[in-house]
Amino acid sequence: MSAFVELVEKRRSVYSLGTDSQYTKNEIENRIREVVKQVPTAFNSQTTRVVVLFDEASNKFWDHIYDVQKDILEGGMKDWMSGVVNGAKNGIGTVLFFEDLDAVNKMPTAGARTEAYKQNNNANAQYAVWLALTELGLGANLQHFNIGYEQGFDKATREMFNLPETYEMIAQMPFGSIEQEIGEKELIDSAVQVKVFDK
Repeated sequence: MSAFVELVEKRRSVYSLGTDSQYTKNEIENRIREVVKQVPTAFNSQTTRVVVLFDEASNKFWDHIYDVQKDILEGGMKDWMSGVVNGAKNGIGTVLFFEDLDAVNKMPTAGARTEAYKQNNNANAQYAVWLALTELGLGANLQHFNIGYEQGFDKATREMFNLPETYEMIAQMPFGSIEQEIGEKELIDSAVQVKVFDK
């Protein structure tokens, strides 16, 4: 098995996070920078923007997320979210994934195709960063605690970190040391997922 396939298999959603890592914050930041720079984007548009939060900045962000979301979610989802937030605050940091709408609007596309390319660009960065964190022995999970740029949800986050108005938040990825045993992942048959034709 190749080292890449092993890395892909090792990547999992980890919610119980800690701060035990052999890597410094600067080393983690640099690895994320290296990876994001090489992520493929439609038309080489490079629309994705990544913000890395450590320590107090990360905790401040998750306190804000909880304050905004606690009255929106109900029942089991609210309890689940509380666990995600607490796990995030126990970790090393958080990666925020944005799309710069100025850059998005410069792509030579329109309408639904632009939206698809924007989401694909960001998804590529999310997965690449997740694999990079996995390679560093860190756990992470991917969240989408936002109700959309149009509704103004992103505004407080942008103001919190003095980010441009054109940044639309797509996802959040808290990360840290793995503080839970990772169970087996259920997989569907490969024949269902992958079809091959030669005629």
